[in-house]
Amino acid sequence: MKSYAFKTLAETQAWARTLVIELDRPCVVLLSGDLGAGKTQLVRWVLAELGVIETMSPTCSIYHRYQSAVGLVDHADLYRLKSTEDLESSGFWDLLLEPKGLLFVEWADRLATDVWPRHWKLVQVQIFKEQPETEARRLELKIKLPS
Repeated sequence: MKSYAFKTLAETQAWARTLVIELDRPCVVLLSGDLGAGKTQLVRWVLAELGVIETMSPTCSIYHRYQSAVGLVDHADLYRLKSTEDLESSGFWDLLLEPKGLLFVEWADRLATDVWPRHWKLVQVQIFKEQPETEARRLELKIKLPS
């Protein structure tokens, strides 16, 4: 696991741009952290690096799909997830059938870690806000290669 500390949002944004090189498809990026830590913003920065200009938070709809310069990208938010049946009815599990999928999942810790395809690269990002009124963030990155 790698740890990073950033004093400003600009530093965090610069790191998010470098995350793109880790996203070999198929890949799922699991994001966790407290409410307001910056999970959605991190995804927006990565999507912008991939050429996606307009993005929306998928909190109410579970997921959004975007066309990027390198193919389709899905962004899911499990914050309002009440049960796995919610995922069944949304078509979420079908996202994991994409042969070249790239999926960002906020609040990923709401699902067991064994639900993710073993043949996909797994990138785990934990985001911590250092103090309530500052831009300082700490990130922990763990990457598991496909087996």
